Amino acid sequence: MTVATSNTSAYSTYQQLGLAPSTSSTSSGVSGTGALGEDAFLKLMVTEIQNQDPTKPVDSQSFLAQLAQFSSVTGIQNLQKTVTNLAGSLTTSQSLQAASLVGHNVLVPAKQAELPASGGLSGAVDVSTAAQRVVVGVYSASGQLVKQIDLGAQSAGLAGFTWDGTDSNGTPMPAGTYAIRAEAAVDGKAEAMDTLASTRVNSVTLGSNGGSITLGLADGLGNVDLSKVRQIS
Repeated sequence: MTVATSNTSAYSTYQQLGLAPSTSSTSSGVSGTGALGEDAFLKLMVTEIQNQDPTKPVDSQSFLAQLAQFSSVTGIQNLQKTVTNLAGSLTTSQSLQAASLVGHNVLVPAKQAELPASGGLSGAVDVSTAAQRVVVGVYSASGQLVKQIDLGAQSAGLAGFTWDGTDSNGTPMPAGTYAIRAEAAVDGKAEAMDTLASTRVNSVTLGSNGGSITLGLADGLGNVDLSKVRQIS
């Protein structure tokens, strides 16, 4: 029996047969999905060479290009599978770490903080650049300044602060929510700085389909993305 000659590349024949490379292909032949394995693809290519038209042999560059095409497709699919597995492992690890935060205090971005019935509250200022002076202002719900906390000169980074719950006259303030604002003197100019509050983690919510993980916070601070946590204690 004579095999018909053809200059159609093995890779083109491979595609025409509807047998696209698959990550589930085996090296010995056809996989369970009906796609050719790498060995079967190479056998197809060898058959093409053996039965080519002697007057129009396969160009060597074309031959190498066919091999490169197959290797590229297979390599990309293997890489995709590896990345998918890695992403799953990272999500599982992150979920376990987040669950362990319940009951712990975290430092998160906030413009307000909850003063308990007794005691004070703590937080931090995110000093973006070295400042000659950093001042934290505590304000009541009506916007009235209750207390100023002078942190002095600060280098770039987190500058912690505490408020004992008293006003500028030393009078204890009622429990409730207070706004916190920070201002820094940088090269003779006043600049607003971001503030953070320290609060307890009450719950953890895992995002569906690889979504973000959120923490349920105490003190009326609602939910915050795990990535926003700046410090854990």
